[in-house]
Amino acid sequence: MYGNILVALKSDPSDETLIAHAAGLATLTNGRLTLFHAVHSYTRDEGAYLEEHAAAYLADHARRLADLGLVADTMIVRSEPAAGVRTAARDRAADLIVMGSHGHRSVRHVLLGSVTETVLRECSVPVLLVRP
Repeated sequence: MYGNILVALKSDPSDETLIAHAAGLATLTNGRLTLFHAVHSYTRDEGAYLEEHAAAYLADHARRLADLGLVADTMIVRSEPAAGVRTAARDRAADLIVMGSHGHRSVRHVLLGSVTETVLRECSVPVLLVRP
């Protein structure tokens, strides 16, 4: 059912929870994971620096997942995050998107965050929201 799981990461500590949930699902479904990060920058130098950091970060997590016997690849897109998630989901034929939510308890935008809200509204792929 969930053969291709896209995990949208932000390069922060909450990613550990997302990866744990996605790894559990991949184990149950014999699925493969794509660890994804969108680099959104305003200058070429900043973008290159962020992309280099993201590549190392994702590769480290992919190695750790491989040590657990899971298949995980990485994908970085230079894009606004919501558009990047849509592109990655389409390009990798994702069956599920795993991403975080802020967990605040006020208006919807604050609850989900603009990226999460946009992905939910614009993607036809099921989305698993995980609170960090």
